[in-house]
Parts: sequence; structure tokens; C-alpha cells
Amino acid sequence: MGAMLELHNFQYSYGNIKVVKGIDLYVNEGEMVTLIGANGAGKTTTLRTISGLTEARGVEGEIIFNGNRIEGMKGSRIARMGLVQVLEGRHIFSKLTVEENLLNGAYTRRDTKGIEADLQKIYKRFPRLLERKQQMGGTLSGGEQQMLAIGRALIANPRMILLDEPSLGLAPLIVAEIFEAIREINREGTTVLFVEQNSKIALTTAQRGYVLQTGHMILTDTCESLLHNEDVRKAYLGEE
Repeated sequence: MGAMLELHNFQYSYGNIKVVKGIDLYVNEGEMVTLIGANGAGKTTTLRTISGLTEARGVEGEIIFNGNRIEGMKGSRIARMGLVQVLEGRHIFSKLTVEENLLNGAYTRRDTKGIEADLQKIYKRFPRLLERKQQMGGTLSGGEQQMLAIGRALIANPRMILLDEPSLGLAPLIVAEIFEAIREINREGTTVLFVEQNSKIALTTAQRGYVLQTGHMILTDTCESLLHNEDVRKAYLGEE
């Protein structure tokens, strides 16, 4: 299996400020890869640009998904190609019910029976969403909103899912539950690239990792090797 996603000399600028400075990255089909680094390293910008959510004029270099150049494409078109992002902060619709939020993620699909089958799969994966399916999204806890945001991405039936800070603001038990769901999603065949501030969780979940520092890619290796790298342990795992 070859690379599903490739970035070649990828750069991104907001006006005259270059925040990502020529990085190379790849994610193979079926793989789970993490991107770690301090705040302001350029991680979120990288994900948002891959999924078409930043201004196209700020992009330089190549972004290739499934053999197609996608840099500068609209997010809706990229989603139809099978690449979907779960944004930092969830961004669910607070005044829609849980089920309406989920079905909103199926806007690229026309197969009603398939949508219904996938909806039931999501309820099986996240039983709390089934219990609350008629509740308004805004009344859910942070963990339930994260489950809803992931479920909404999954109902689009993506080949690849991007997640930005899935553990942000969540209690440790909920974080463990969310990451177990992410592992299951990957085991079932969906390719995953995620950004995560909690480097220990990231490196014990993914197979490979990239370390981004002030817009530069400074290190890439298997997660097992990164966990034992002295510089990574000091800078990102809080170890002396």
C-alpha cells in the first residue's frame, strides 16, 4: 500500500508571516500518524490547509491525496474525495439534535440505506449518542461533543480522517475512551492523521510521528523510537 497523503515542500503564509516553512510528510493507506509540537508550531495550520479550510493564496508546495493535487481546493470538494477533518473545539451545531448533527455529516452522500446503516454503527460505537439522539448538541458534555464530532466525520464515509487536538479540555477517562475509538476506526481501515498536544498519548497511539517546531519539521520516526528519543522526552514528555 502506497502513500494516501503526501506533502512536498509544503509552506503556508498568513500575509507576510510564514508559519509553515517547507515540510515533507506522508501517510500510508491504513496508517495512523501523529503530528506533535508546541503551540504555534504550525500543526493546526497544516491540517486545516490539507482539508481546504485555509485561504488558498497562502499555500506553496504540493499536497497530494490519493494521487490528486488538492492544494488550494475547496474543503467541500476535498471532503467528497474522502478526506474529512474533525476540527479543534468540536464545532458541533448547538441548536440541532445529536441525530441532526450526525446526518449533517452525510451531505456528500445520496445512498439513504447506507447512511442509515452507518448511523447505527456510530450509535453502536458511541452508545451515549444513541441515548441522547434527540438532545440538542449544545447540552452535551465536552466528551460527548467530541464523540459527536467524530461520528459526524465518520458518517461521511471517509477514506482518511484528520483530527485536531481530540483530547483538548477532556477528563482523562474520556480521553482514554476517545482514543480507543480512534484506534478502532483505524483498525477498521480508515487512515488517520492527528494533531495532539498530549505528546505521550499521541506517541502511544500512532504508528509514526512527526515533530514540528516553529514551522520546521525537525524529526520523524516510529512512535516507539520517538518515545525513547532523549530530546523528545525532555521537550514534549516533560522528562528531565
